[in-house]
Amino acid sequence: MIDRDTRVIAKREFLERVRSKWFVAGTLLGPIFMVAIVLIPALIAGQGGEGTKVQIADKTGVLAEPLAKALRDEQWHPEIVAPDTPETTLLERVRTKQLNGFITIAPDALDNGLIHYQGDNGSSQKVERTIFRVVRKVVLRARGLRQKLTPSQLDDMMKEVNVLPEHTTGKEAVSGLATFFIGYIVAFILYMAITLYGVSVMRSVVVEKTSRVMEFMVAAVKPRALMGGKILGVGAAGLLQITIWLAMGAITLAYRDEILGLFGASGGGAALPPVDAIQIAIVIVYFLLGYFFYSALYAAAGASVSSEQEIQQVQMPITMLLVIGIICLQMIGNDPRGSSSAVMTMVPLWSPMLMPMRYVLGGATLTDVGISLAILAVSTYLVVRAAAKIYRVGILLYGKRPGLRELVRWLRY
Repeated sequence: MIDRDTRVIAKREFLERVRSKWFVAGTLLGPIFMVAIVLIPALIAGQGGEGTKVQIADKTGVLAEPLAKALRDEQWHPEIVAPDTPETTLLERVRTKQLNGFITIAPDALDNGLIHYQGDNGSSQKVERTIFRVVRKVVLRARGLRQKLTPSQLDDMMKEVNVLPEHTTGKEAVSGLATFFIGYIVAFILYMAITLYGVSVMRSVVVEKTSRVMEFMVAAVKPRALMGGKILGVGAAGLLQITIWLAMGAITLAYRDEILGLFGASGGGAALPPVDAIQIAIVIVYFLLGYFFYSALYAAAGASVSSEQEIQQVQMPITMLLVIGIICLQMIGNDPRGSSSAVMTMVPLWSPMLMPMRYVLGGATLTDVGISLAILAVSTYLVVRAAAKIYRVGILLYGKRPGLRELVRWLRY
């Protein structure tokens, strides 16, 4: 049961944050970010291609004409230039915007030599796909003609290969890349929220300590209530914000095609998998426990320093623990059912970020989630108790920062 002093301080911390302009701006920008991560890739993927002006310098003598014809079919504007045209001349034409790019074909291109495209739209996914597909078709056909294949044999060789990679754990298959994208975004949001609000608790402690406000507050309430209220109040503000972000994210994914249609873009490719209520609930629970775990560490760290200049030094080790979790995101994405993923998502230092991602990827069952949450809950209780002891002694001490031996003595106090 939360006592009255803790509730009063929690309410003060909560209102102080939700009434700030930065909180309102961050809460509003979150949904805009959710829309942007769906809209921007689709718009970028749709750019380039049609109307592209290219020049072709072919040293094989056999690829330029069929390549130019194939590019015209893609609504490009190709032009064949002399094979010995200097690359510097072609680069200058790109720089002066006389053309978008150029293709240089090595003499041994039919024997796996280099076919090089350079252009101002080389970053476009659509341009990259078009170049690869068209050049591959032209080269394969030229190789077939060199080997004197019949027209029917050429047509048979040029048939497209139909490949569709998808992600499934025994249920309905969805796009593997899209599923990883959702899992990564979930983990990154949790990392950002836990870090931002944990650091906010630490800075609040340091500001009140250095301004001597802490002395008046400790005279009115117990240190335990002060720390608990601060963590609860800041956490409530964070929970409100992340709930709004997740709700907007779920709506954005559900109406992805409609949102893209408003901007004249199409989704194309595989649809992003929806985020269901269980996944949202798991994210929220892990945020709460992860936040309590790390905010307690940050609060203890803030109580152990006497100035804002020392914040970075005590903050770095805690933040690095979180960064290790971010580094392991690729490992979870590559093998969500693997033993390494199973171990990492059970360790309370990283489970708040990694287990929601692993569950979204289908690598963990609800039983795995339950075990991970139990470990995290017990660890959070122990960390909060230890942090409260450091906080109780540290908030009224000034001067030299305590060493490890002194911190151990505080824990035994």
